[in-house]
Amino acid sequence: MTDVTTNFTDSESRHQLEALHHLAVELSGLRNVDSVLDVALRHCLDLTDSQFGFIGLGGVHPEAMEIAAIHGFHPAPDFFHRHRLIPLRPNVFANAVLENRPVRSSDARRDPKRVGQPPGHPEVTTFLGVPLRLNDEPIGMIGVANRPEAYTDDHERLLLTYAGQVAIIIDNAQLYERLERANEDLERTISERTAQLRVTGAELAHKASELGRVLTETVDAQEQERQRIARDLHDGINQLLIGAILELTSGRRRVERGAVDESLHAFEAAQDILRRVEAEIRRVVHDLHPQVLEGLGLAAATRRLADEFAGQSGIDCTVTITGDLSVLSPRAEVCAYRILQESIHNVASHAAASTVALRLEAADGSLTMEIRDDGRGFDTSAVLTSGNGHLGMRSMRQRAEMLHGTLDIESSPGGGTTVLATLPVERT
Repeated sequence: MTDVTTNFTDSESRHQLEALHHLAVELSGLRNVDSVLDVALRHCLDLTDSQFGFIGLGGVHPEAMEIAAIHGFHPAPDFFHRHRLIPLRPNVFANAVLENRPVRSSDARRDPKRVGQPPGHPEVTTFLGVPLRLNDEPIGMIGVANRPEAYTDDHERLLLTYAGQVAIIIDNAQLYERLERANEDLERTISERTAQLRVTGAELAHKASELGRVLTETVDAQEQERQRIARDLHDGINQLLIGAILELTSGRRRVERGAVDESLHAFEAAQDILRRVEAEIRRVVHDLHPQVLEGLGLAAATRRLADEFAGQSGIDCTVTITGDLSVLSPRAEVCAYRILQESIHNVASHAAASTVALRLEAADGSLTMEIRDDGRGFDTSAVLTSGNGHLGMRSMRQRAEMLHGTLDIESSPGGGTTVLATLPVERT
């Protein structure tokens, strides 16, 4: 290796200072790393009167540096892709990074530390390489080659000074690009979250609207139920009690007249009326709370419900039960019973069916209930979105969802209806 120590003339020094100033001004306005590298390497070649050069950066591979910019020759399209990594092994090119110092050669072809060049690479004669440093640690290098005359100490000092500025600007540009990518990621995340919140907000608004409608209909249904109970008490139980009172009054008067046999008939009539009162009270209480669940459990209550439904409606009702239903909590039992009750009530009121089948299966941690009829069916989407009543179907779904279960209704005009509910079986 031959070192040349020729100094710049005053004119050359002024020219180099002006070039460094222009470089600083031009680079200060750049934010893109590729643009910084391109401008920096172009200035390097002009400052040193070099034929071609490159800028290599580390960090991509622990034992190699990547060619980040190249000027002065035009390789084949795949050359850069195949040879973009320079191994960090001791040689005339890599020592600038490995030893963190300038390296220059007056003829790289005969240099003791020369390495072979890949096919398609131009022949290297004179060469000067300087490290790019941040905090005195090399992050890469600038290499220039094929100056008509050997590189001098002044070229080395100039390129080192230049490399110090370029390293800082490269670091700033990389930071800026990382910040831009972070901002883009943040904006994309915000956009995605905003879209999700918009959808969630719409869903919550729909749920709130649905809940408000259900609450309104529930209040209306409760008022209607109170009115029905009042009618039952007035038209049924109250009238029966009045009849019993009249019979008892008649019997007392007959006793006072000494007509014992006639009084006995009156007392027996009063007794029959009171039995009817008892039965009516049981019916009202059963509608309010199915006591049969507490006494017999869901399986027996379902069979009794089916028998009563078949007897009252004339619709054939079958029941199939598999698994152990006793694992359900009391709250889940009531929920399941009410869903069954509402489903077959809808069959009796709307389906015009001839048969209905109830299937209950406890397995795999859940209770599955299927209520299937062969009635006239209906358009589920039209009914469920019409907003005109249909409290029964919505209340069934609400009951299931309160227990973290599900309820689906499948139907089509002329195709019958299937209610499918799934409830957790664990006791709570």
